[in-house]
Amino acid sequence: MKLSDIAISKLLDLITVQKKYQPGDKLPNEAGLAQELHVSRNTVRTAVRYLVGQGVLEIQIGRGTYVSKQSPVSEDFGFDALKYMHLKLRDLYELRLMLEPQMAYYAALRATDEELAQILALGRQVDTKNEDLEGNQLFHNAIVQATHNEFSVKLMELLHKALIQSFRENKVQQTMSEDSLLDHQLIMRFLQNRDADGAKLAMELHMKHALRDYKI
Repeated sequence: MKLSDIAISKLLDLITVQKKYQPGDKLPNEAGLAQELHVSRNTVRTAVRYLVGQGVLEIQIGRGTYVSKQSPVSEDFGFDALKYMHLKLRDLYELRLMLEPQMAYYAALRATDEELAQILALGRQVDTKNEDLEGNQLFHNAIVQATHNEFSVKLMELLHKALIQSFRENKVQQTMSEDSLLDHQLIMRFLQNRDADGAKLAMELHMKHALRDYKI
């Protein structure tokens, strides 16, 4: 793979997966980007030129390079229509059972040391707070982010929104059982050891416990 392709991939990851740079944000100057991406300034120039051509970035004369507010990477692929559907809790948790174990698998393989440390910190924080539903979501989001798969990140954002809507519409109280906290510890242990198969199995067990806890 050419260095410019690597730089393009890294920059897209910062925009779409890590969301370090949002639509409308100004990017660092050429030297700053070269340092952040660990490539030469010439390589950065090539990568930026390509992403400008794709509509992801835009150059404002005299001001710098910005993430386009109309960037195609913010496209929701029609999933935003989920908010207009009457969503069954069972369907959403079955979808999580299909998806999240495999995401845990890839997170174990692809997470940077910093991302792994963040996942573990979030998991420990949930363990120390009773019914910390927001922390629970942050924990799961961090695992999905660590897959470095742009589409997975977008899909899970929309799925979590749909879950909140479904809980509200079905008048079901979100809870966290003791099994859920134990599952988190198991997931964390496998991720820490970068055991992808173990992380996958632990997340599958976690989703099955949720299906049981909500009687679905």
